[in-house]
Amino acid sequence: MISDLLKVGFSLQHALSFTMVVMKKNQRTLSAINDNLATGMTFAESVKDYINTDLYYQLMLAEKHGELIDTLDEIGTLLVTKQKQRRKLQQLLQYPLILLFLLGLLVVGLSAYVFPELSTWQNGDQGPSLFTLIKQWFPLVASGIAMSLTSSGIVLAIRWKKSDAQSRVQWLCGLPILGKCYQLYYGYYVTSTIATMLQSGMSLKEILAVVEFFSEKSLLNSLGQSLQQKVSRGGDIQDVIKSKSYLPDELSILVNKGSTMAELGDDMAVMAKLQFKRLIEQLEGLLSLVQPIIFVVIALVIVFLYLSILLPIYHSVQGAY
Repeated sequence: MISDLLKVGFSLQHALSFTMVVMKKNQRTLSAINDNLATGMTFAESVKDYINTDLYYQLMLAEKHGELIDTLDEIGTLLVTKQKQRRKLQQLLQYPLILLFLLGLLVVGLSAYVFPELSTWQNGDQGPSLFTLIKQWFPLVASGIAMSLTSSGIVLAIRWKKSDAQSRVQWLCGLPILGKCYQLYYGYYVTSTIATMLQSGMSLKEILAVVEFFSEKSLLNSLGQSLQQKVSRGGDIQDVIKSKSYLPDELSILVNKGSTMAELGDDMAVMAKLQFKRLIEQLEGLLSLVQPIIFVVIALVIVFLYLSILLPIYHSVQGAY
């Protein structure tokens, strides 16, 4: 909303004041941001307490180099898309969750009334039924899985706390299913931010000098250190690009084109927009898989229930002959 208001000529403080009227639920936060602006703070500094570190530096650089409106537009589009997808996910889950709830009631009913009766049909020499075996082993298996997940979570939390920004991002990018989304997001973030600095006429050396003063929690600071070490040793920047899963492969081609810094900045800005578009498409694709996966789980449970009912009947009929 602020981006749209700035485009039509509103000042930043006027845009915030208007937003306070429209977004009454966020009035306290917006009022604090507006007060910060009134004291002479930049917009990035005013919202610093309400956003993550990487987003703060993206806004700070955009504001410094006159790209605040476009950056706010992209960030706003991304946040609105995430909110829409969150609502869509809730809508997609409503029907499957109702089915799972009803299926759970069915399992409880069968366990209480049907399966005990079926177990008496079987002859003693035929061994326990499939359901009986699962019922006996389920608590032990469930406890083992819970303990494994808890211990793994503790280990991951310790490693996460000790790791730097790049290690955290690399780990997120390696996650199954969601990893691709993280790759595209951080690829968009890095290329968009660096493009802003290149388009303002900054050289690689100047960019590295700027990000060196960023917080150690910032991805740009961590990436800048890796590039600085590589350059100081006379290495090739492409090696760093290839080693980072969140940096797009096309970035190596752009760096090797021999373009000027301004042209490279324009190319990276286009690349950032492509990464942003791919991210939105990837998120939409994941949402389309939610219902099929849940329905497959429901189908497997129903098949198990059929087997649990029919196998004892089959054994009892077989024993009768």
